[in-house]
Amino acid sequence: MRSTVTASICLALCLSPIACGESSDDDGAGGAGGKGDNLTDKGICAGAVIDKRTGDDGTELADLSELADVFAQKVLQAEGDEGTCPTTYGEIMAKLRETDKENCEGVRDGLRTAVVSETAQVMGKADTYRTVTTRQCGDREPHELLFSLFGLRSTTKGLPGNVEVIAFDRTNAVFNYYAIEDGEMHFFGNSADYMKIAQGEGARCNECHPNGALNMKELAAPWVHWEGDTTTPGADTLVDGHDDLGSKTDGIELEGIVDRGNDAILATRTKTLLATNDLKQVLRPLFCAEQLNLEEGSSSAGGGAPSSIPGGALVDSRITFGSVSVGADVYTAAIKAAKQKVVDGSGAQLKDKSGKGVVDTHFAFVFPVVSREDQSYVDKLVELKVIDEDFKNDVLAVDMTRPVFSADRCRLLESAPSIAKLTTSTGKAVKSLPKKIRDGFVAALAGATEGSAEAQLAGFLANTSDADAHVKAADDFFAACEARPKAEFMADALKVVSLRRNQARELPVMEFAPTMPMDSLQVGDDAHLDAATCTLVE
Repeated sequence: MRSTVTASICLALCLSPIACGESSDDDGAGGAGGKGDNLTDKGICAGAVIDKRTGDDGTELADLSELADVFAQKVLQAEGDEGTCPTTYGEIMAKLRETDKENCEGVRDGLRTAVVSETAQVMGKADTYRTVTTRQCGDREPHELLFSLFGLRSTTKGLPGNVEVIAFDRTNAVFNYYAIEDGEMHFFGNSADYMKIAQGEGARCNECHPNGALNMKELAAPWVHWEGDTTTPGADTLVDGHDDLGSKTDGIELEGIVDRGNDAILATRTKTLLATNDLKQVLRPLFCAEQLNLEEGSSSAGGGAPSSIPGGALVDSRITFGSVSVGADVYTAAIKAAKQKVVDGSGAQLKDKSGKGVVDTHFAFVFPVVSREDQSYVDKLVELKVIDEDFKNDVLAVDMTRPVFSADRCRLLESAPSIAKLTTSTGKAVKSLPKKIRDGFVAALAGATEGSAEAQLAGFLANTSDADAHVKAADDFFAACEARPKAEFMADALKVVSLRRNQARELPVMEFAPTMPMDSLQVGDDAHLDAATCTLVE
């Protein structure tokens, strides 16, 4: 994995041009409703936005004429007196109430806010929060304008001035990234900028938004740390107390917003990467996974122990679904033996409102998985006939019991063939590209050492009808796990998940200590479950 889903959306979400075309009078360049403003380097923020696309040390002024999203149109390029460019979140909201007031959905000017807290739920009391706010006016969808605030409390009198903004540019099908930091407006570039460079290079937001996508880490039910299947103490009070947060929404709605937003830039991502003619870059998300989501083993709120370990913690769920029963008592004993706990940024264990130490997340057994955005991208490659389904499954089946952070599988990317041209002049995949890719890998892997990941992939690629065999291998693995003594299996499963949590913590997107539990387990970097016996290999 390239070194890396600054704040989580660069935002609490850890959210995230091809040639510009002229938009029609019907939909406007940024989708705000009606025609967009004249896109010249004029407006209240001309000469006041710093270009940070190359890094935080950037000092050049951003060219506002290149920006065609609704935030640029309705705020940066708005008419007004010189020196009135917003320098706080509140000033942005005030300006939008002047320039963006048509067909605003719902109450409070079309604003909807989701609240996330890694501490309030497990402690059972109000604590600190981050928020993601959407503003849906004109003919916009919710993913087209998002704001994130940090360091909030339910008792907060005034909202912070610093804010991070993601705005969708319909013309170019990318997200643009902005922030106000200490009274200064910054522009961090767009999705296409991040698609072309390595994760962590260039603008700061590329650390959490590789390929410029929106990243809600806890994307699937039960949306741990967000509201959805539970209520976060203090969240209602926080949102109700501030008009600029609008009305409260939850993780359920935000999941849909993130999915629709990422679908909106998916074609741009594939087109941009294919245009590089760099097959390693195109295939990297299949072999190495560039972004992570978090899933949980329990759907019972309040740290209820799971009675089984979900298959996705052990094998990529794209191969097959499964689970291994353990019993809640076995799980509870295992995390106790591992001295598991949830800690704050200083390393101190969190305590609930009764003073008892917190040992698990609100929905127990959190583990990292390949992100939905990467999965959708790989599926798009299949749809575009860049690769075929069999090739995808063959790669996923290598080092099967390490669904994320597999150095062996990632290393195989070095065997990718050099193909002079990946697309035609119309942008479609060249004829027989899946076969060319397969044949190139087969040639590069010839003579691989027996038992190596290279030999494993070579064997899989030699059989184009082995999808059922991959499913059977995963099912047999789950059966082997099921046959083991429950306590022994649980101890080993907890070790491999502990390792993956620690590996995930090294990524900038996992910036908050209470996101996942800590423990005292000592696990080697190569630890994994044997695919045949389900026993721990270190």
